[in-house]
Amino acid sequence: MNPNPNNVTPIESKQLAPAARFTITASVDGFPVSIEVEGKASDLRALVDRLKAIGAEPPSAARPEPTKPAGDVPTCPTHGSKMKPSQKPGTFFCPKRNDDGSYCRHKA
Repeated sequence: MNPNPNNVTPIESKQLAPAARFTITASVDGFPVSIEVEGKASDLRALVDRLKAIGAEPPSAARPEPTKPAGDVPTCPTHGSKMKPSQKPGTFFCPKRNDDGSYCRHKA
């Protein structure tokens, strides 16, 4: 028995699968470039290898500023206590009060 009485083949079976789209960002001789490619993953690998061959480099990721380890926390010269980290990365302040009630102004 023929499931398709009109003898017509559905077009979906003859269509090609859509190609994947890739965007590659690189730097060539210090100039930023963006390349869009359609194809298979193997095509992408070949393109990356070609970019490397001409000296292209991947963009450098921004690295977070390293925080000081706990052993590097400075001490207040007036109070001799450990200072606390301030909102500005890498800086510290003394949280103690002076004899007159004002906050210590030492920063590191």
